[in-house]
Amino acid sequence: MKKVGYWMTEKKRKKLNFDSFGALCRATGFELVQIDLLTPLADQGPFAVIIHKLTDVITQAHQGDKTAQTMIANLQTYVREHPGVIVVDPIESVLQLMNRNKSYTVIQSLELDEFHGKVRVPNFVEIRTRDSIEIQTLLKQNCVTFPFVCKHSQAHGSVNSHKMAIIFNEDGLRDLTPPCVAQTFINHNALLHKIFIVGDDYYLVERPSVKNFSAGDRDTIFFDSHDVSKPDSASFLNELDERDQHQEGLQPCPETLRTLVQVLRRKLKMSLFGLDIIVENHTGIHYVIDINAFPGYDGIDFLTSLHSHIYKILQEPTTEHTCLPEKQDKELNNKDVEERLNHPNQKQKDDDSDSEEKKRLEKELGLSSTDLILPNDSKDCCNKEVDVTLEKM
Repeated sequence: MKKVGYWMTEKKRKKLNFDSFGALCRATGFELVQIDLLTPLADQGPFAVIIHKLTDVITQAHQGDKTAQTMIANLQTYVREHPGVIVVDPIESVLQLMNRNKSYTVIQSLELDEFHGKVRVPNFVEIRTRDSIEIQTLLKQNCVTFPFVCKHSQAHGSVNSHKMAIIFNEDGLRDLTPPCVAQTFINHNALLHKIFIVGDDYYLVERPSVKNFSAGDRDTIFFDSHDVSKPDSASFLNELDERDQHQEGLQPCPETLRTLVQVLRRKLKMSLFGLDIIVENHTGIHYVIDINAFPGYDGIDFLTSLHSHIYKILQEPTTEHTCLPEKQDKELNNKDVEERLNHPNQKQKDDDSDSEEKKRLEKELGLSSTDLILPNDSKDCCNKEVDVTLEKM
């Protein structure tokens, strides 16, 4: 019987009712095992798949916590010594979503023009100063206009990650708490579309959001995004002003969402993540305003979907779960091979880039070079080297 190992906090385990997931696993011939990351995993396996929610631990490791560093090192050591294990999701992939500035940059790096202007990221800039003049310069350089939403740079692992503020004017700049990300506020009739991704599938859940605003002479509004967007939210921020109540919130385009999810899966090399999307009033433009690793999955049958994903990747090991049909995989890989032949120095450049990335991560997480595994070092849900630009799909 194949083993599926998992690690998450007790709070997360209870919230997801992971005990029932164990029953689903047993019914289809594999065993769910709770991993102890403080001891070597080799004594607990062998594992065919490892599922984890380690965002808080990653934050603690970055802050120098020795216990957290040991946990990350034990996982990475097992992955290095067992290259056949499928990790959902690789640590390096998750790291892309730990910082909002970095995650927004990842989305922005996609060739969004291929969506014919239907998908964008609101203009944003990371602020690391309290100097009002410097902040105004940064905002102007990056076309961030009032009002804008101020979010903490750290997206996971902090009590402040969901504490936000809406800044309406220059006087409000004194309310910024760096490091933070300033993101232009987009009017969307208080309607949020949460996209939950589980492997090849995604689910759309509507939630309340923040009402329409314009720049002006008003005080900064502070709020918690969890409170404002929970299903039963009764915040004053959810209540549209009378002038806006005749407008219906626009719905996202299913085909646009499908393509965006496919592209992001390849770009991030991840199976479990969520997107927060709003659709701008009048224009219908889809804006990605946040992206999260292993979200709460409230409102969907997550465990059944996760079980289907795990069952699929255990039954189809040869596809390597690259999020693409097999034919497209081959086409992209052949293109990659052709690029290697035409540009023989590219592989050395890529190797050098990987080396620099490992050095950076060793410093961030306090790990030795032998502890650190990049996504392409091991097998994961989408670990092939593919072109992540937007191909015609």
